[in-house]
Formats: sequence, structure tokens, C-alpha cells
Amino acid sequence: MALSLGVRIGSKIAVGDHEVQVKILVQPSLIVVSVDGGRDIVVSDQEQIEILLDVAVFSGVGAKGTGGGNRLAFVAPREILIRRLQ
Repeated sequence: MALSLGVRIGSKIAVGDHEVQVKILVQPSLIVVSVDGGRDIVVSDQEQIEILLDVAVFSGVGAKGTGGGNRLAFVAPREILIRRLQ
């Protein structure tokens, strides 16, 4: 099961010892992120993309009753701590 977090431009998420930052929200299902300040990675709701070893991510939209905001869903082993920084 994926861990889904609501995000906005500038959101930072710790994934193990790495930092994922949301750079651009093109549309609710298309989000641009970077890992540790590296190259831009386009994340969509069409497929999971591996951003780190054993860590994949995809985008989505929250339920309308919760505001319907942009979300990133992380798929990783339980041993990898994922938490919001900002």
C-alpha cells in the first residue's frame, strides 16, 4: 500500500536520508519534483516512477470532501522512513 501525502509547491518530504521537493504543479495529476536538489522528475498518475532505490512515486488528487488537493503517493519498504519536512 502506498503512503499518500498532500503537497504544494515547495513541499519537502524526507525519504530515508534523502529530500524530495515539489517544484511545479502542472495539474493535479502532473507534479515535478527533485531529489536532493538534482534533476527535475515528472511524476504522473499514469505510472509509478522510481526516484530512489526501492522507492517509487505517483501522483493523484485527494477526495473532493478533503479539498481535492494534489497528492504524492510513495511506494517503499516499511523500513524506509517517509515524513513531511515542510
